[in-house]
Amino acid sequence: MISCADILVEDTPTPKSEIVGFWFGCEFESSDIACRFLDDDGLQFTNDGSVFSIETSMMEPDPGCGLGPCFDSFRPSIFIYRELIGSYTYIDSSLTFNPESDNSCTENLHWNSDVTFFRDSLSLCQTWGQYSLYFKKYSGYVVIN
Repeated sequence: MISCADILVEDTPTPKSEIVGFWFGCEFESSDIACRFLDDDGLQFTNDGSVFSIETSMMEPDPGCGLGPCFDSFRPSIFIYRELIGSYTYIDSSLTFNPESDNSCTENLHWNSDVTFFRDSLSLCQTWGQYSLYFKKYSGYVVIN
């Protein structure tokens, strides 16, 4: 049996669903294979194709971070600030990032949505160049300030 609602769901394309959410750089890069500790800076990808630069607002880092600003990826909730930095398209594990500040720069990245994403080479886009090579999606509750 198929309802009208089922047909509507089937007709709605959702190629961005794997990437939508809050992603943070792995604090210890490739030395922390599981990416347990996340940097306080990251990116938010939205359903409408927007990319926001995000930053957590924590009083002090979680144990295991040392003195650096980071948090445990298992932390149940975080507070963030965000700022629009551009737009993106995501099709078949290919991410195209278009920074708002530089219309001449487009970044094409290969995405591994299972755990992390990475870029194949150094960024040519100044906006994107500040970010780490390894990211992990945060699955806890996020409050936007």
